[in-house]
Amino acid sequence: MLRSVLIAFWRSFTRHPLYGGLNLLGLSLGIAVFIALSLLVRFETGYETWSPERAKIYTVGTRYFFPGMTDEVRIGGMGGLTEELKASYPQLVTVRDWSNPVTVHKGSEVYSEQIELVDPEFLTFFGMPMRAGDAATALNDPGSVVISEEKARKYFGTVDAVGKTLTLSDAEGRKPYVVSAVIRDLPENSDLKSGLLRRLTPQRTAMETDTWHHWGSVQLWAFLKFDTPAQAHALQAQLDAFTDRQVGNNFGPGVKGSSLMKLVLVPLADVHLIDPKQKAAIVTLGLVGVVALVLALINYVNLATARAGLRAREVAVRKTLGARPSALRLQFLGEALLTMLLAFIVGLSLVELTLPLINAAGGLSLALDYTKDGVWLAGLLGVVLLAGLVAALYPAFALSAFKPAQVLASSRTPAGGRLGMRLREGLVILQFAAVVMAFTLMLGFIKQIEHIQSADLGFKRDGLLLVNSIRDVNINAAQREGFQAAVRALPNVTAVSIANAIPGDQNTVNNSNVVLPGQRDKLTESPTVNWSVVGPGYFDLIGIKLLAGRYFDPRFAEDQTWLGDKAEPGRVTNVVVSRLTVQRLGFKTPQAAVGQTARFSDHTVRIVGVVEDARFYHPSEPIPAKLYMFDAHVAYAAVGFVRYAGVSESVMRERLRKVWRQVAPDVPFEVTSAYENLDKYYKPERDRSNLFGVGAGVAALIGCIGLYGMAAFNTSRRAREIGLRKVLGASRGQVVRLLTLQFLRPVLIASVIAWPLAWLALGQWLSQFDDAIGISPLFFLIATAAALAIALGTVGGLALSSASTEPGKALRHQ
Repeated sequence: MLRSVLIAFWRSFTRHPLYGGLNLLGLSLGIAVFIALSLLVRFETGYETWSPERAKIYTVGTRYFFPGMTDEVRIGGMGGLTEELKASYPQLVTVRDWSNPVTVHKGSEVYSEQIELVDPEFLTFFGMPMRAGDAATALNDPGSVVISEEKARKYFGTVDAVGKTLTLSDAEGRKPYVVSAVIRDLPENSDLKSGLLRRLTPQRTAMETDTWHHWGSVQLWAFLKFDTPAQAHALQAQLDAFTDRQVGNNFGPGVKGSSLMKLVLVPLADVHLIDPKQKAAIVTLGLVGVVALVLALINYVNLATARAGLRAREVAVRKTLGARPSALRLQFLGEALLTMLLAFIVGLSLVELTLPLINAAGGLSLALDYTKDGVWLAGLLGVVLLAGLVAALYPAFALSAFKPAQVLASSRTPAGGRLGMRLREGLVILQFAAVVMAFTLMLGFIKQIEHIQSADLGFKRDGLLLVNSIRDVNINAAQREGFQAAVRALPNVTAVSIANAIPGDQNTVNNSNVVLPGQRDKLTESPTVNWSVVGPGYFDLIGIKLLAGRYFDPRFAEDQTWLGDKAEPGRVTNVVVSRLTVQRLGFKTPQAAVGQTARFSDHTVRIVGVVEDARFYHPSEPIPAKLYMFDAHVAYAAVGFVRYAGVSESVMRERLRKVWRQVAPDVPFEVTSAYENLDKYYKPERDRSNLFGVGAGVAALIGCIGLYGMAAFNTSRRAREIGLRKVLGASRGQVVRLLTLQFLRPVLIASVIAWPLAWLALGQWLSQFDDAIGISPLFFLIATAAALAIALGTVGGLALSSASTEPGKALRHQ
């Protein structure tokens, strides 16, 4: 049986290479997209699979319900959270991970890094893959540091770094640390950082007296381990009562802590895609792969049933010689499986060849490792073969159902009758409905991304550099002031300031409530504002528009904030607020808010200015209500702002670097542009749209292949009809029109079906953005025009060729 299937498959492929080639190409492209996007989905859903303890580990997330704040889960909690949890539940197994900036000293060179301050059990808790050293004891000594293979090569030129010394500067000062262990480099799909780790010491936590046990803050990641999911669910059920008990009256008399914030246990496997918008984007890309495979299978059904007539006589002869329908069905299903297997091999080869391009388009680092991915690829092959088998059922039954007498007595090869013709037309409509929908969504994606990248954010992004080194713990006030003064003297610098209201940087996000006189000071009712501290000239430099009142002025003593100093009793501090804050406070106009006082963070403040809202963070997040305070010598988590003009960015960066080396040679120089800071919000959407565009393009190509095959088949079947029409006087244009209109009709019907579906899908996607574009009718018209152009270009050449054929050639065999 297998031998006959192989022979039939080979003969079918070689005798009709056009149909065989089109079938193989369409299937291979669909399978390639399916494999590539399955690889992406596996990568995105496979974070932390390197850890053997992944299934047992949960991290703590926090959901807030303060007025004006979104209630999504934020991963993290206050520094002392695990300490309070273990006091109430001693059986808990916990560790913490607190990322801190650190400077690495190597001779005269300095490097800026992140170090993870962790509990001693951290390495064994996760089952970290060790290159050298003992995971159980490596973090016992506060004078030890654990590094990754990548950091070992960077600082020592070898992975054999155990026993070597690394000098680090952080909040605890400059000290030498002995490398006690080396961790194997974690894969790309990991949110945990393992470059540099050392023990979290009581000396370090003692520096956080105001925040370590401050309920409502998010300072570090806390991890818990449970033997069974039931244990995690049991603790989750008790966390509201625990929160109420620990918070007490900190949120106000009679206010339950759980009414304003909830602790949520998040499985480690879910942390990476905790944002539902990001998860939906990955699911959508996975669906694109499934759709591409389905379109390829539709092609297979279309071409298999269309070419049925070419094998009708074979079926008739074999039936006459005694072949049973069941044997014929098995043969055709076997041929289908062989076709799928060959297409899978070709598709896998296409993925291998195009992975660098896919990674470049999507900003990814996908790779195929056949030693590790063998089982996964075998699973994909099983899915493809099963899908191919299901798709082949109808062609197999249709072919095996031909009656020998009718086939052998007819001068015209059968094509499945009216039912088969309707089925093929319906499948073509389904294909192009998917193509039109994909094109419409792609246009919407492109326009939205262009919009969020070019929209007015409320400040000027161009010509703005942010000097992050200013906030290094090793920088003192004299160095901050000296650097600013030196930069002001540089040519082409138009303004310099310092602030912690930073575009694209949410590390210093602080929230508190504002209460007007006569209102109840209650967290459940008072509007929440995001507050920042800015230095002299900040608003002029960044370009935030003044709506009413004035900006801060160092000449006014009351403009100076109380931060860092004990406020004088009865002192009123001036603040500037945003337009949205004015609205939340209930003022009808910005002018009405100027001069009004309020309670903020247990101090009395006076509004002296109202500025326009500015979008500093993700475009999907609502712009927060903002309150600005003024400090003539900002130190709290602030960065330097440098506005320049008339010179390239690279030249200005180099000038700033030289000034920095003179002011603080022992501190690494870090500078970014406002565009760079903000691009981390736009890049994921841009990359995913690129991948979606690639998928849509391949889907359109698959549709073209199927349409071309259908057109070639129908044109060949109507060759005699075309010859007769030309003999009777039909012009070439009339014949071309006759043949092309037959295939343009399904595209138009497909568009009518695709438009409402695309409208719903695009509207759902745009709803995630706070500043979304409108859905333009042009999206649908352009997508339909593109699909029509594709269809016309696909069948137009065949139609013109057939219309140009001499009638005698078509009729001579009649």
